[in-house]
Amino acid sequence: MILAMFVPLFEEVVLTKSLHCKMLEVARKSYPLEGCGVLFGHIENNKAVIRDVVETENSAENPTVRFYIDPELFYAILISAEESGLEFLGIFHSHPAQPNPSPWDLEYMKLHQNVWIIIQSLNREQEKMNMKAFQWYNENLFDIKLKITY
Repeated sequence: MILAMFVPLFEEVVLTKSLHCKMLEVARKSYPLEGCGVLFGHIENNKAVIRDVVETENSAENPTVRFYIDPELFYAILISAEESGLEFLGIFHSHPAQPNPSPWDLEYMKLHQNVWIIIQSLNREQEKMNMKAFQWYNENLFDIKLKITY
């Protein structure tokens, strides 16, 4: 099963410009709510190489300050990705403030030590939106380098 795999500390997260733009669009159109989705791809030499981004509905009780992905939907997305040969690499979501983990994010990062990408959606012009990648690993939070390929 995808979730049982060993997750290394990633050196960087690599994604295409088109996937980068897709994530920014999710954040832009979700504002002022938090937009969210799931990241799939492969691990290559301690790099998380994103090959697909799946937008999901934010079903949190208060989606202006949190995100929540329905577990049944999440499971269906995981199965579909696994059937396509992709691995679960992490999640992304937006904040209508700076792209730093909230206390709530940090608690869930401790449980799910995959890649977490947070997008600042306060300024909704895509060229001005800021995106950061994080990973909780061995009781520490790490900033992970983002590399956008063309």
